[in-house]
Order: sequence, then C-alpha cells, then structure tokens
Amino acid sequence: MITKPTEARIERRMKAAIALAQECKPRAAQDELIALRKTRATPKQLRQIQDALNDAAAACTRAERRRSAWKEASAATEKLLRGGGTERAHSRLSAFTRQWGEDDSTRDLRRRIDADRHPRADAAR
Repeated sequence: MITKPTEARIERRMKAAIALAQECKPRAAQDELIALRKTRATPKQLRQIQDALNDAAAACTRAERRRSAWKEASAATEKLLRGGGTERAHSRLSAFTRQWGEDDSTRDLRRRIDADRHPRADAAR
C-alpha cells in the first residue's frame, strides 16, 4: 500500500520534469531530476527523464537558433523591401525558408514581397 502512492508521486514528478524540459526550462527540469534521484525512482525511470531532457535540449537549441536567424532574416528582408529590392528580399527570405522551413510569419512576409513584386495582381483581387 505504501509503494503505490510513492510510485504515483514519482510518475507525476517524472511527467512534470519532462514537461519542464519540453517547455525549454532545462534548469527546473534538471532540478526535478536531481530531486527524483533521492527518491525510490528506478534507474530506468531516471534514464527516461534524462533522455527526455537531452531530446528537449536539442529541440530548444534549434528553436532558439531559428528565432535568432528569423530576427536577422526578417530585419534584412524588411530593409531590402523598404529600399525597393524586392528580388533580393525574395532571395533572402527563400534562403531562410530553405534552411528553417515556413511558418505564418514567413508566409506573411512572402505575401508582402509578392505584392510588391506584382502590384497589378494584388490590385485585381
């Protein structure tokens, strides 16, 4: 009877640690892992948490790199658009999307570039 509540508590803490890691809060997740090492958590459970932390760290690093690259690419593209360099702006945005993929922000910027490149097509709508 005593072990079941402890196991349920450990499972909840494991899920919390994994959720923290996936939210890109590695320090809090690592603290939870350290705390779980002092409980009756099995080596398999601890390994599962560590693996989740490692996977999340890679994803968070990639997301941070993408945010940084987007900040730089969007600023450069906006500057080119203001200067009338729509073709260069299109090339710059295309280079970004080849490496990092598209999202709502890139699609919006692409629409603006296309509207500047083809003003008649946009006015006909």
